[in-house]
Amino acid sequence: MNELIISYRVEFKKIKNSFAIWLVVLGAAFIPFFFLLNIIYQWKDYLPHAGVNPWNEYFRKGFNGVHFFFLPLLIVLLIALLLNIEHKSNTWKHIFVLPISKTKIFFSKYLILISLILMFYTLMLIFFLSGGLLLSLWKSEFNFLIFKPTYFYHSVESGIGSFMVKSFISVLGLMAIHFWLSFRLKNLFLNIGIGLAGAVIAVSMFIGHWESIIYLPYASPLLMCNFIPDAHRYLSDFLINSLICFVIIFILSYIDFTRIFKG
Repeated sequence: MNELIISYRVEFKKIKNSFAIWLVVLGAAFIPFFFLLNIIYQWKDYLPHAGVNPWNEYFRKGFNGVHFFFLPLLIVLLIALLLNIEHKSNTWKHIFVLPISKTKIFFSKYLILISLILMFYTLMLIFFLSGGLLLSLWKSEFNFLIFKPTYFYHSVESGIGSFMVKSFISVLGLMAIHFWLSFRLKNLFLNIGIGLAGAVIAVSMFIGHWESIIYLPYASPLLMCNFIPDAHRYLSDFLINSLICFVIIFILSYIDFTRIFKG
């Protein structure tokens, strides 16, 4: 455990001054900022009905912008940047001669990635909340100060906390795929190109209403647009598929990294 913690700290120091941190911060602010500008420009169209909690519709529309094409590409770019540090510096072989097992190196890099993605979601929520408060300070008719956002306490299914958990699950499949690709492919742009192609195919299937879209990991974030929870179970089929894909690819990439990959 101590070796894993040390390895995690080393990985964090590597990215501390890299563009990966800025990508997380700027990416988390991007959609909330432009969504706020859009509401200001067309504010009359966004005024809530009397007695209706405005936060629910606000988050729904805001996260539609996040999930449609933006989130998959951000995850792909973030992963590519993280592991490209080793390719660019040609340090894989140097890392493997350190007195730290490949297993701990693998998990420390995964933990850094998950930490950054959770940081992204946390910052994005803060930016969305701040935007709502600013709108109410500008025009009290938005009623954001009268109502409270629904997190988990009213309804697990309708709460923003539950929604963000499902959103995170929706990116796990493509995250596992590109984590594997990122230590196997030295070319940063090839990795990003594969992600871009996957996202374009997912959008095409989404617009065409293909039923098989639920099996495509790149499409899972798209299916969170206007998401309607399953009344009988917590996870919908496409989220379960994303989890299954993550588990399978995670195991295969772990075997590849620890037994085959030589840097």
